[in-house]
Amino acid sequence: MSKDPIIIERDVEVPMRDGTVLTADVYRRAEGRWPTLVNRTPYGRSPYPDNFVLLNPVFAAENGFAVVVQDVRGRGGSGGGYRPFDESEDGYDTVQWAASQPWSTGRVGSFGSSYMAATALQAATAGPPALSAFAALQASSDYYEGRSYWGGALELGSLVSVSLAAIGSATMARLEYSDETRRIRASYKQTLEGLGSVPVSFPLAARFGGENGALRRLTPWFYDWLAHDQRDEYWDRLSLERNYPRTTAAGLHVTSWFDAMKDGALRNYLGLVNGAGSERARRDQQLVIGPWHHFGQRGYEATTVGEVSFGLAAARNIDQLQLRWFRQHLDDAGPAGGDGPGQSPVKIFVMGTNVWRDEAAWPLARAVERRMFLASDGNAASSGEDGRLGWESPSQAGVDEFDYDPRYPVPTMGGAHLLLATIAPHGPVDQRAIEQRPDVAVYTSAELSEPLEVTGDVAVELWVSTTAVSTDFTARLVDVHPDGRAISVCDGIRRLAPDASPGAADVRRVRINLGATSQAFLPGHRIRLDVSSSNFPRYDPNPNTGRRSLDAPHSVVARQRILSGPQRPSSLVLPVVAP
Repeated sequence: MSKDPIIIERDVEVPMRDGTVLTADVYRRAEGRWPTLVNRTPYGRSPYPDNFVLLNPVFAAENGFAVVVQDVRGRGGSGGGYRPFDESEDGYDTVQWAASQPWSTGRVGSFGSSYMAATALQAATAGPPALSAFAALQASSDYYEGRSYWGGALELGSLVSVSLAAIGSATMARLEYSDETRRIRASYKQTLEGLGSVPVSFPLAARFGGENGALRRLTPWFYDWLAHDQRDEYWDRLSLERNYPRTTAAGLHVTSWFDAMKDGALRNYLGLVNGAGSERARRDQQLVIGPWHHFGQRGYEATTVGEVSFGLAAARNIDQLQLRWFRQHLDDAGPAGGDGPGQSPVKIFVMGTNVWRDEAAWPLARAVERRMFLASDGNAASSGEDGRLGWESPSQAGVDEFDYDPRYPVPTMGGAHLLLATIAPHGPVDQRAIEQRPDVAVYTSAELSEPLEVTGDVAVELWVSTTAVSTDFTARLVDVHPDGRAISVCDGIRRLAPDASPGAADVRRVRINLGATSQAFLPGHRIRLDVSSSNFPRYDPNPNTGRRSLDAPHSVVARQRILSGPQRPSSLVLPVVAP
């Protein structure tokens, strides 16, 4: 390989089909033609590594690639108006432009993490002929469910954090200093610092400063996400899932058990394995799932996540992982040895035993659905020892009750979210303080005598009633250690549609999706399920009135009931994998 020095061409102009010019930096050796990698970012194309580019472009250039790092439309030095997640056409045009350059071999790969993974995938699903492969780290598949909303509830804290801290801060940096920008900066600081403050007052929109607040001035598209609180054409147009058949590129999908985009990444992998537009693309999809959270895949952050140490085995060289993939699909050298993704279609990290394991497919064909049934003597929300989980359905009916007051919601404590770490911790976190609240019902299994592995999608089916017109139910799977620590594994929420005449006699069966995990519950541990009605500020607190929290003038307290027993078999649904 040539040892020519790496050159960086700054402010390279890339024309789009409508005449708009986007700006990029190109990293490459001075001489030669190279397979080319494209990264498109809204966070500023330089300086690396402060722009969230999870593949060092200099390192890639040193290893035989040309790398194009581009500001997306309306961001950084690029022209046009910013259109969040509407990146297909510009991605297509950029890939084809890169392939036509004299320093390119004509074979192109797209790559990125989070938003940049969205741009990589939207380019792929547009079907540019020059795109041979992509590497998408932590990518959503749909920008409504699993990104902006979950189970019907607004991902409030994540959207505010991403809008202001990640995107809005770059917008603010471009504004000239004035009295107006000083007010915007004050609103920015106040909004982020006050995001999770309690008690909550309604309407919640007042917390964001109105028309002159930082959210409105810096990130006006945030209000589009709020306005489209039901799935509609706005979201369908942005969804990757409808365009899988147009995709002909090989794909590397990397996500993690505490990644907010995890379930979207899994849907992307499965959707392309089953529905990509060519046999090669359907065959050449790879999936890697680690134990990390959205912001921590490197070094020490990858080994200690939340309050759990997964050991040195959890760390992966993300740069090498991607470069091995691109060598395999963009030139004839093949993978550069080691345990790269080409060794198996699926590689997962099993938490608890803390080992990587190769699998033939996702989900695991050998996983068997088993149910653990809820039971209690009516005190699961007031006594940590009363609520029980067991493999046999209880012979006696049970009812647990608690009051959900939207003004004092259960605080977000860990999980797969995008909140700033200063607001709520990420990943697996001890839930004991949360479980002491009177609005959290706790159900715990007997101590395990042998290991139990849960790998796949976890769900909860509850028989519930409420006095509210509309309300939420939340659920969290917890691993209880012998020393008493109650470490969160995965969680979810379900918003109930408004009911004109709610009452204690109106019982509904509610399914709450907790997402995918791979957790080995070890001997001496216990399995626990926590049930409540809020998780704030990750989700907006339901005011229980049938109105949105953003414009509801007030809230009411709801009496929540969880039923169990032979006629109302509330249960935790687990994908159990035999040893």
